[in-house]
Amino acid sequence: MEALIPVINKLQDVFNTVGADIIQLPQIVVVGTQSSGKSSVLESLVGKDLLPRGTGIVTRRPLILQLVHIDSEDCKKTSEENGINGDEWGKFLHTKSKTYTDFEEIRQEIDAETERISGNNKGVSDEPIHLKIFSPHVVNLTLVDLPGLTKVRKLSGNILWMSCAVLHFLPRWRL
Repeated sequence: MEALIPVINKLQDVFNTVGADIIQLPQIVVVGTQSSGKSSVLESLVGKDLLPRGTGIVTRRPLILQLVHIDSEDCKKTSEENGINGDEWGKFLHTKSKTYTDFEEIRQEIDAETERISGNNKGVSDEPIHLKIFSPHVVNLTLVDLPGLTKVRKLSGNILWMSCAVLHFLPRWRL
């Protein structure tokens, strides 16, 4: 089973690059209302503060966070070969070859990429941001942080929970 994980990671890279969602690979998706702690739960699994913080709607685009475990020896070798300072780093799909070792820079890049697509007026998009975290302190796992659900009252008085971004990641329950 352990041998399949690198293959699955490569498949995710290929599908994410071409924008295809041909196969549904296992992932943990956090769903909930705005400001209910979804991002904080994911940060606790990663063991790093790397996601944007604030009031109101902060997560405005889905974040596909792929955790890649590297053992300490591979980490040291990779760090030396690529001039990386540290045993943990991140890479975004949209920045291609840039490596981030400062998790505050990762947070800032998430904010910048969110504003690039969603604008700075609190718009929400279902286009995900793809981030890989390489570390000897994580397990191989894919996590998805989604924008929060919001209440919308219909004319009939019924309350409807809405978020297009959430529906995209829950195809089994798509309306």
